Amino acid sequence: MNALTKLPLFLGVTIGTASAAVVVPTGITAFHQGDSLDGNGSVLKAADGSGMAKGDADDPSTWTVSSTAWADDWQGFSSDNSGNNTWAVVDLGSATAGLDKMYLWNVQETGALDRGTSAFDIYYSSSPTSAAPAASGTVTSYDFGSGGWTQLSAGNNLAQGTQVGDTGESFDISGASGAQYIGLHLTANHGGFRTGLGEIAITTSAVPEPSSLGLLLLGGILGLRRRR
Repeated sequence: MNALTKLPLFLGVTIGTASAAVVVPTGITAFHQGDSLDGNGSVLKAADGSGMAKGDADDPSTWTVSSTAWADDWQGFSSDNSGNNTWAVVDLGSATAGLDKMYLWNVQETGALDRGTSAFDIYYSSSPTSAAPAASGTVTSYDFGSGGWTQLSAGNNLAQGTQVGDTGESFDISGASGAQYIGLHLTANHGGFRTGLGEIAITTSAVPEPSSLGLLLLGGILGLRRRR
């Protein structure tokens, strides 16, 4: 067995801490803009980290709600969750390998918790046949069956928001690896006259980080190989 064939044996005991990565969306659109097009209460607020306390910025499982202001929520102006009426689409910017989890926090505004989403289906796509409409002040339907979308899961449930300290919930999206777009078909809310979300975060799977010792061993092994 030469030095190169021994390499995995050395590295197998020198791998450092695994690290996940948060995917920063390049865009988000939905059936309705919310309270503004691009300011307070807009759909943009559902993917910009506003109103969140981040224990570790790279790990959404450590994030909790820190604000109950309406300005940090997104609440689309419809409670009619029938058909293709209520939805949201997150653009990851490019095809994204290793997708792992989607974290969701519900509407947190005091007196408006029932406007949060309670049930939804997850879709993914690399190239939708028909692009999702831009969010506006008009409720606009969108059909994930229009082509280019694959349903990942159906009948997911999201609990009503619990306000400050809410840790949210995570959903497996590993089956969507390689997708650029994640679609949410919002099929029910908690009984209010709007339908929305507080925050969305998406991560890729953890990648082992080589430790300093591992890198030193690798350098030594390669050096021995060159001298042979």
